[in-house]
Amino acid sequence: MTTALTAFVVAFVVGMAVTALMLRIAPMVGAVDQPDGYRKIHRVAIPRLGGIGAFCGFLAPIALLLCVAPDNPVLHSVIDHGRAFATVVAGALVALFMGTWDDIRPLRPRVKLLLQIGAAAIAMYGGHGIWRLSLPWIGEIQLGLWGLPLTLFWYLGCMNAINLLDGMDGLAGGVSLIVCITLMLVGQMMGNTSGMLLMGCLAGGILGFLVFNFNPARIFLGDSGSNTIGFLIAALAIMSSRKSETAVALLIPVIALGLPITDTGLAIVRRWSRGLPMSAPDRQHIHHLLLALGLSQRRAVLIIYSICIALCVGAVLSITADRELVLMVFGAMGIMVFVCVRILGAFRFTDLRTRFTRDWQCREASSHARVAVERCAHHLARCTSLDELWTHCGVALQALDIDEARLAIPGGDRPGFELTWRLPGGVSTASAPESWQVCLKVMAGPTRGPALLVASSVVDGNQFLLPGRLELLCRLRGLLNDQVPRLLAQRPTGAAPTQEAARASA
Repeated sequence: MTTALTAFVVAFVVGMAVTALMLRIAPMVGAVDQPDGYRKIHRVAIPRLGGIGAFCGFLAPIALLLCVAPDNPVLHSVIDHGRAFATVVAGALVALFMGTWDDIRPLRPRVKLLLQIGAAAIAMYGGHGIWRLSLPWIGEIQLGLWGLPLTLFWYLGCMNAINLLDGMDGLAGGVSLIVCITLMLVGQMMGNTSGMLLMGCLAGGILGFLVFNFNPARIFLGDSGSNTIGFLIAALAIMSSRKSETAVALLIPVIALGLPITDTGLAIVRRWSRGLPMSAPDRQHIHHLLLALGLSQRRAVLIIYSICIALCVGAVLSITADRELVLMVFGAMGIMVFVCVRILGAFRFTDLRTRFTRDWQCREASSHARVAVERCAHHLARCTSLDELWTHCGVALQALDIDEARLAIPGGDRPGFELTWRLPGGVSTASAPESWQVCLKVMAGPTRGPALLVASSVVDGNQFLLPGRLELLCRLRGLLNDQVPRLLAQRPTGAAPTQEAARASA
């Protein structure tokens, strides 16, 4: 324990010194966070790259012990597994590089995801994977190949949970510090000296950064810090596990990270239910909702700290607890989720039900429309007149949920005309409160050619996946582009379609 406490102090001093240096370097390289008046609630530009200070603080005690006390038994518990520790550092460097680059010049979400997967792959190469689970009342389960996606989910979940929590001064760093101290104490209780030392190093580095991050913050953790700290917590939790403690090695960080994990899960479901990209920011995170209740930043952060401490105490008690206490811990987590969902309004179940219903209706309507357009393509190739062509187009337009359509044929050496169609039993879009119109050229060229004009009113149940509908309309336009010139060439001079077939279809 003495070695771990010494490492904690060294990491704190180094982390504080490097973070102070980053205060000057970050603005020079453009790594500053500008307020946006929406999700970012600070009022002035704040430097990022605070995670570099925390990471340097994490490495400094190990380097110092190698130079000053290479025979230290606690140090040997780490370096005796050289490959395991090296891959943790290598994966953390990948996460740090990705986050630093994103702090300076934002990366695309796909690129960030690939680099996060790369960091996780390095850790798994070093043996830091979840290949078995020991569950209460069930026993040990060998996962086999299923351990690969579970391990990947674990790393990505931890990195993004800390990242999404980084929304107020001192929040992500403080929660990470509480989790690290908890895992450090667990390592001491279970005689896991390597886990105790490494968590002490990480906790000290984070505390050194927090000196400059508590409200009002002078520097932010940034993606360089949230991704690196999240990766280290995930990797060290696995690295600290032994066969005899597998049952709790991962349960502890899961319970301790209960709040950010819950917040991340709610964010994913919330954005999916509203049709938003997963990377789209919003102001519905737990800390934003606490601010909306009128709390100051400091009070909101302290409330979240209190919840995390309570969860961490439950995590520590679960090591030697009986079944009843373990159930109480999970019951407390369930209550926390209920509070977040129903009282704070972090998510509405009606949104989820609406999304499922809308997706099902869109799939059904889209499938029906695609079949109708393909049948139309079959019939149009065999049409012998514009009237017959427009009849089959009317069937496809009805499947596309179009209210009105016109095929305008301009005159040249012949008089111009147009074919019209209206949905059976439908009303004019001119009388609808809201409607949309699309004009598609059938024969593109320098001169004015035929055009397909479609219109539809905007009402519930009439708006299945607009991008898919436009795709099918373009497909129909392509079919008309192939067949209209042929039929126009066959039409006798001066003759115009009767539209009787079109009226019959309407």
